[in-house]
Amino acid sequence: MLSRLVVFVRSSAVLGVTLMSLTAASSNNVPDEGVRIESGASKFTFIVHKADAPRRMTVYTYIPAKLKADSATIIFVMHGQGKNAEGYRDVWAKLADKHGFMVIAPLFDVETWGSTYSNGQGLMRDGKATNPDTWSFSVIEHLFDAIKTATGNKSATYRIYGHSEGGQFVHRLVWFLPEARYDKAVVANPGWYTMPDLSISLPYGLGKSPATEQTLKRGLERRLTVLLGDRDNDPNHPQLRKTPEVMAQGRFRLERGQNFFNQASERCAALKCKFGWQLQMVHGAAHSNGQMAAAAAAQLMDGK
Repeated sequence: MLSRLVVFVRSSAVLGVTLMSLTAASSNNVPDEGVRIESGASKFTFIVHKADAPRRMTVYTYIPAKLKADSATIIFVMHGQGKNAEGYRDVWAKLADKHGFMVIAPLFDVETWGSTYSNGQGLMRDGKATNPDTWSFSVIEHLFDAIKTATGNKSATYRIYGHSEGGQFVHRLVWFLPEARYDKAVVANPGWYTMPDLSISLPYGLGKSPATEQTLKRGLERRLTVLLGDRDNDPNHPQLRKTPEVMAQGRFRLERGQNFFNQASERCAALKCKFGWQLQMVHGAAHSNGQMAAAAAAQLMDGK
């Protein structure tokens, strides 16, 4: 079962829809304030109740002025290592105006979530899988419910994009939350991958992880785009991970992404599953969310 939540925002009412607490706030000494999400650029504070203690996160949002929030497509935008969720939201706001969707950009800050959020926050302990309720991946599912309640949105699914570390987050969410309610996912320019190989141990493969052959097959059948900048090919990029295990995936991000996609295709064929993925290049793009976002938004909204 997913953990209990309370969500609130300090803002003036625009949408006029209030999200009441999803759990008794008094049980965790959290004020029962309800929430109103503004049209346009806004933000709210999201409180995730975990077994140890509540965790707060800032969530940046954008809803185009003329968009009907109750029927809008919800797109989660996952930031990279720079933790610039607000900047990602701002880039995607222009695309939301163009295509007509709602942007949700959660901030996994260092103080609350540590230096990396893309590994799921402790999938395994003492050789055993931990409760999925404690994983950072599950926050997206909670947020989806909270946003739907706040806006009256009736969508059964969401769409999700991640760039750089955000791309690491998204492809691992695909592996480890096989029943997550995303309809489409875009994985853009990760520095390295958890490969679709049960013989390679975490974090570089799915061995000794919660994944199984069945969940691997499920992930390979979902709609996912590996989106790569054809100029993200610097082998000396200062943020590029270079452990021996990662270097086996390729010399730079572009090569690693191509190898990841090819291995996924081969694995799906071996499992006799229907491959739902595609590979797309963004010409002229290096390691930049701003250069990748337009192609990602078009992919996510293709066919609506």
